[in-house]
Amino acid sequence: MSVAQQLYTLDEYEQMTFDVPTELVRGELVPMPMPGAIHGRICGNVYFALESWNRQSDWGSVTSNDTGVATEFNPDTARGADVVAVRWDHLPDRQLPKGCFRTPPDLIVEVLSPSDRWNEVLAKVSEYLDAGVTEVWVVDHEDRSVDAFRINQRRRFLGEHAEITSPDLLPGFSCLVADFFRHV
Repeated sequence: MSVAQQLYTLDEYEQMTFDVPTELVRGELVPMPMPGAIHGRICGNVYFALESWNRQSDWGSVTSNDTGVATEFNPDTARGADVVAVRWDHLPDRQLPKGCFRTPPDLIVEVLSPSDRWNEVLAKVSEYLDAGVTEVWVVDHEDRSVDAFRINQRRRFLGEHAEITSPDLLPGFSCLVADFFRHV
């Protein structure tokens, strides 16, 4: 006989506090390993590149540090994305939500952690895209590369010497992939 595990809602999850990073996955609390300093530096570099462009363009809002993004409901799932970018016209009155994003952001950037496995990362990318996120970038420290994903499009692989752009989504943004790995 198995014991039924309690499933939590997004509202309940947002009221909780945790000692370790935790995501809500189909109603269940899932602790996440601490990713480490290199991961944090790369997240900061990605945020800096996007936010520097954003301050000039006034495109929207860029957040970092495991911003909560709801991807599924009933049962609920909320992921902690490394960097999130959302256009102003997707934010009523230009206000960020107090909790998780319940509507899909425009761009999510995931920086691979030492504990990440590609099959799990690709499942998370699919989850984001299925939820309505326009584009997902996966930044890989080991390969010094970025894989860019969009629904119904082929994955774009960008090595460290490539320039990353997304003209229809991020007009005027460009950055060398190598800048994401600055001082790492």
